[in-house]
Amino acid sequence: MTEKIKKLDLPRDHKQFLYFIDGEGSVCSKPKKGEGETRVLVQHAVTREQGYLYFLDKEGDISRSPRGQKPRKAA
Repeated sequence: MTEKIKKLDLPRDHKQFLYFIDGEGSVCSKPKKGEGETRVLVQHAVTREQGYLYFLDKEGDISRSPRGQKPRKAA
């Protein structure tokens, strides 16, 4: 069960970059090949809470999901 936290509409290039939310809540990107440094795209975009996994969804927005809960199988 995911919950949309903040609407950003970030354009992304998944073939060349890895996108993530760092420990400070900033949205960052890093080249997949390992060459280059991490770039901060949005500074302090979200305040993180314990027990949630934060990520960029398909629309380029920040979403979160509870940690430690397995998704239910469809009946």
